[in-house]
Amino acid sequence: MKRFLGLLVCAFIFNSCDDGDITLENFNFDTAAAVNDCTVNNDLYFKIKNNEALILQTPATSFENTVTPVDTPRTLVINSTNQVIYRLFSGPVTSTYFCSDIPEATPTVSDEWIASNGIEGVSGIIEITTTQILNPDTQAITGYNHYIVFRNITFSNADNSFVYEEYVFGNYVTTP
Repeated sequence: MKRFLGLLVCAFIFNSCDDGDITLENFNFDTAAAVNDCTVNNDLYFKIKNNEALILQTPATSFENTVTPVDTPRTLVINSTNQVIYRLFSGPVTSTYFCSDIPEATPTVSDEWIASNGIEGVSGIIEITTTQILNPDTQAITGYNHYIVFRNITFSNADNSFVYEEYVFGNYVTTP
């Protein structure tokens, strides 16, 4: 009986051990930080935090310099044209990585989570609310602020997935 109990305890210990892999369940980028873009890859919008990047790939035409009505944002569905990707790098990453004609060799991508294709009105939605930026003295339009929110978005990789009901990507500013 003691041997059976000993084997049972050993089996439990070996089955409950973890191999040490870290699984991503969420990420957190500063919502107040501006969304970056590049003149080279002008359909790429991103936020960087140390060795992490959250990337939105969408046509520049998604950011029309037209004010959206109150509570009626412009909506896009995540698909092959509008992609959202989270990347974890082997070291700190800078905007140069994204804005080069040929991406730098380092840092390398150590993990990648891709947002699943959406269903219009249901999941995988990108909302863009556009407002004018006015000069406080002259009231002239100096730019447009595009407030970007992801709704019901599912990120997955080969091993796991997680969902955000709402994730604020942030503000992207364009000029008139």
